[in-house]
Amino acid sequence: MPDWLSKDFHWKAFSLLMAIGIWLSVRRAESPAGQMANLSSNTYANVPVLAVSTDSNVQAAQIFPQTVTVNISGATEIMNRLERTEIHAFVNLTGFSSADHLSRDVEVALPAGTTIISVDPPQVSVTIPKQQ
Repeated sequence: MPDWLSKDFHWKAFSLLMAIGIWLSVRRAESPAGQMANLSSNTYANVPVLAVSTDSNVQAAQIFPQTVTVNISGATEIMNRLERTEIHAFVNLTGFSSADHLSRDVEVALPAGTTIISVDPPQVSVTIPKQQ
């Protein structure tokens, strides 16, 4: 047996076993093609967009458009139980006390096990009147 193979043979065998174990773990974590059929998607139109802020009162904020369409994907059993009231679209206005036609990204909060495919429109225009 060549010296490069027999020297530290135990460490080389251990490393090989660890590499195989990692490879098997990664393969198991990947979703096989059969599980893709267990996914479904739904589109929810007219989801209201709310204004949120941690540092100012944004109740008077005017958002245009006021609703968005959200396309969501998830496991079929989760999607069958999902209700419109569990989908929350909002714009984060932290740091703004007044604004005129401010363009902000729409963020969506969803239950665990679901994923956003798309939001239409992805941005809204926000006007926050100056507070006296």
